[in-house]
Amino acid sequence: MKLASRNIRQSMSNFLPFGLSSVVMFLMNLMIATILFSPSLKKLPGWGNFAMLLGLGLIVLTIFATIFMVYSYRFLLKRRTKEFGLYNILGLKKRHIARISILELLMMFLVTVVIGTILGIILAKFLYLFLIHLVGENYFDLQWSPLAVGIVTIMFACIYLLLMIISSCSIHRHSSLELLHNASKGEKEPKSRGILALLGIIFLAIGYYLALTVASPLDALTKFFIAVLFVIFGTLLFYMSFTIWLLKRQKKNQHYYYQPKHFITVSSMLYRMKQNAVGLANITILVTMTFVTLATTVGLFSSINGFLDDHFVRNTTITIHATEPRSTALIEQVAEKNGIPLKNEISYELSPSLIGTMKDGTFKNKQNLSDLTSVNFMTAKTYERLTGRTINLKGSEAIAYPAVGSLIENKVTFGNHTFEIKSKISGIRNFPSISMTASNWLILIVSNKEQIQPILADAAKAMGSPNKLGFETTISADMTTTDAKTLQTALSDYRANGDKPIRHINQDKKSTPEGMPPTFERYDDMHEQLLSFAGGFLFIGLILGFTFILGTALIIYYKQISEGEQDKRSFEILQEVGLSSEEVRQTIRSQVLLVFFMPIAVAIVHFGFAFIMIQKLISLFGTTRFGLLLLTSTGTIAVVAAIYYIIYKQTSRAYYRIVER
Repeated sequence: MKLASRNIRQSMSNFLPFGLSSVVMFLMNLMIATILFSPSLKKLPGWGNFAMLLGLGLIVLTIFATIFMVYSYRFLLKRRTKEFGLYNILGLKKRHIARISILELLMMFLVTVVIGTILGIILAKFLYLFLIHLVGENYFDLQWSPLAVGIVTIMFACIYLLLMIISSCSIHRHSSLELLHNASKGEKEPKSRGILALLGIIFLAIGYYLALTVASPLDALTKFFIAVLFVIFGTLLFYMSFTIWLLKRQKKNQHYYYQPKHFITVSSMLYRMKQNAVGLANITILVTMTFVTLATTVGLFSSINGFLDDHFVRNTTITIHATEPRSTALIEQVAEKNGIPLKNEISYELSPSLIGTMKDGTFKNKQNLSDLTSVNFMTAKTYERLTGRTINLKGSEAIAYPAVGSLIENKVTFGNHTFEIKSKISGIRNFPSISMTASNWLILIVSNKEQIQPILADAAKAMGSPNKLGFETTISADMTTTDAKTLQTALSDYRANGDKPIRHINQDKKSTPEGMPPTFERYDDMHEQLLSFAGGFLFIGLILGFTFILGTALIIYYKQISEGEQDKRSFEILQEVGLSSEEVRQTIRSQVLLVFFMPIAVAIVHFGFAFIMIQKLISLFGTTRFGLLLLTSTGTIAVVAAIYYIIYKQTSRAYYRIVER
């Protein structure tokens, strides 16, 4: 016990980075768990969404903490192998060395739990205030949850148990001489593997192709994880094989290679690239994850108001499954009876949404997630009343309004019924410009209802419904929250069933009338729901983004220290054979710049190809604003790049101090 505690005190420079990463990982998990398991969370509207997102974030953080702490401890273990070898030579058996290592980990675990718990309980309150501010609530009292401390402590106990197993296996696997020389053991020059290099480029090309060719948001959802896997494996092979192949090609180019700065840089990078490759790939993947996480969550949060403005013509929307004359008469009658004013009232008839697949202008009643299309029909009479414009449609002519997505065909076919597209329009006044039902939304304006009835009958048959589909009426008006709730309560007792009269449930005492009650949508209600979801999503995104940046910084720091120690002797030899200090410094600088900025450059390329897929994924939640997403993505890249540069400046100093010592 004394030897273990003395080792920690005397090797603080080695233990401190691992200890800090352990405390920070415990702290981040505890803050999320405290909010997740606090009774205060249930007092917030839409707390179920928060709980789901926080639970998902806790799982991701736990997985990341496990991977990162294993990476951090293996670095610490490698720096102490010489010390363990000396212990073995001086008479300690391997089981004694393993016991010392386990005791050190137990001490680090206790310190992590104590410091992490104290800081976690304090900082969780500030984090909760930030969450409340994001979702626009005013309940600021966060109750402490002992369950959260217990769960996170158990999770980290499992992680430390894994580290103990890794330590014991490493000590028992190596001999005394191997332990003594392992810390300074160099890497052999890697072989050029052209096939693996080509495979890495192919994997990246497949991932990029999947990202660029997504046809719809649901298609992006199904292809996203496949593309991510190809890009991850492609990135690993790119660094482990392609960069080595490229360096070998540069080495064969005598005119390029036999120059002092090129000779030293290429030789050094080639000699150690096998070891550097994994670290560079990890950094690239973490930076890309940071870009994607922050850009997606910030873009989603910032687009809420724009989506609602596109979806709502007035602040209240009522949909009734009945004809327009009957629907408007009912609404006006009930509103007048309850003294509710309807301001700026607008109404229109629309067919039910036909959900299926549109390919080459042919609609099929089967749902394909890669190209899900919603089609609604509107009569020319309704269009003229909404816009004030007169149109003349003959026979099977139709006007197309692709509200979401595009339509390039001049004909649209539904079974045996074909419509000739007379013209295409870019919008309809007093009509929503976005839908939440499918990836693509097409409005077809036709001459009359009779043209649509056979198509609706076929759709009802395909759905297995015995009832025929009838037109629905949407009524939009501005009213106060109180009036909207009163009207909704009064209308909840009515049932509408297509062309049949709208009936009150008390009108026929023998049975409840068939049909559906009117449905309500309120701007403020939906704003609250979306804000709670997007705010929670942004909250988790910022937490994960911060964690990924922290992981990036520590991996870079570890890599700089290990490379500095390996390169120190090499540059001493170069100075001894005649290279000046200034030339050594220039060589060091060029190598450090290459190693540092290659990952962020590759990460920006990854994100550039992923941008279209991210836009499609965000549109699942309603937004399709390309300019806003581009702006938030550019801002995210700029901020992360600035933080990355600060990390570079700070960690490169440690490298210079070691090499120039």
